[in-house]
Amino acid sequence: MMGLLWRRLAVALPTLLLVSMMVFGLQKLLPGDPALALAGEERNPEVIEYLREKYRFNDPVPVQYAHWLGSLMQGDFGTSIRTRLPIGRMLQEKLPVTIELAILSMLVAIALGIPIGIVAALKRGTAVDYGASVLGLAGLSIPNFWLGIMLILLFSVNLGWLPAGGYVPPSESLWLNIKSMIMPSLVLGTGTAAILMRHARSAMLGSLKQDYIRTARAKGVKERVIVLRHALPNALIPVVTLGTLQFGELLAGAVLTEQVFSIPGFGKMIVDGVFSRDYAVVQAVVLCTAAIFVLMSLFADIAYVLLNPRLRG
Repeated sequence: MMGLLWRRLAVALPTLLLVSMMVFGLQKLLPGDPALALAGEERNPEVIEYLREKYRFNDPVPVQYAHWLGSLMQGDFGTSIRTRLPIGRMLQEKLPVTIELAILSMLVAIALGIPIGIVAALKRGTAVDYGASVLGLAGLSIPNFWLGIMLILLFSVNLGWLPAGGYVPPSESLWLNIKSMIMPSLVLGTGTAAILMRHARSAMLGSLKQDYIRTARAKGVKERVIVLRHALPNALIPVVTLGTLQFGELLAGAVLTEQVFSIPGFGKMIVDGVFSRDYAVVQAVVLCTAAIFVLMSLFADIAYVLLNPRLRG
């Protein structure tokens, strides 16, 4: 197990370094001058030059990258040129919001995707199986922003049951927090539910074809016992590891959902940073997202080893 951890860490660190280089370099290709955006409408040349010197915009790109990476390794993400706030503090405020959304979305995906996939496998070739396939295809095909708008029209505008947007911290009101997160969680969780459903169905079908299942049936073991005690645990091994990776993707892919529902998380933070040419914010968000995804990939490998006894040792 420790050997696996060290090998994964040896791959993760160069990966994060490469991601930081790509993000920093690609941002320099974006049109527009952040100094002009900060200078205001008057765009005084002296103010523009002062801003360029202050934020090192005049330095060569490698020098800018080395300075930023050095500060980052000391735990300093820099200061937002738009809000004048430390980016580290902004990350501490925004990251819990996106994590909460990702957790609730994953719960929705697990509650819908895995049971439907298992039932579809047990009812292979029937109307239930075809219906589950249609639902899975719909979940993969429907865009998040369109589904979010439709849910707002139904539950907020027409029925008035849920708020159309915004976010209420759990510390202020747990009930209002849940109400504000129901629709975003459904929107973000449907696509993941479709993925889990397809893999759960495939894994369950593969498990039901194994020799130990035929042996159990030949011995007269009840079908319910065969499914719950023999087929299901083995079928869930790849689904669990996939779900871990999907959780990392939920953290990285909540941009549109957070924009539609005005949720102040990582997605809105990076969009605001891009439009305001706030390079330091964009770099910090992307790098944190990449680090989280690499960490979830490591957890997926560990979970697969723990769930599969053949890989231990």
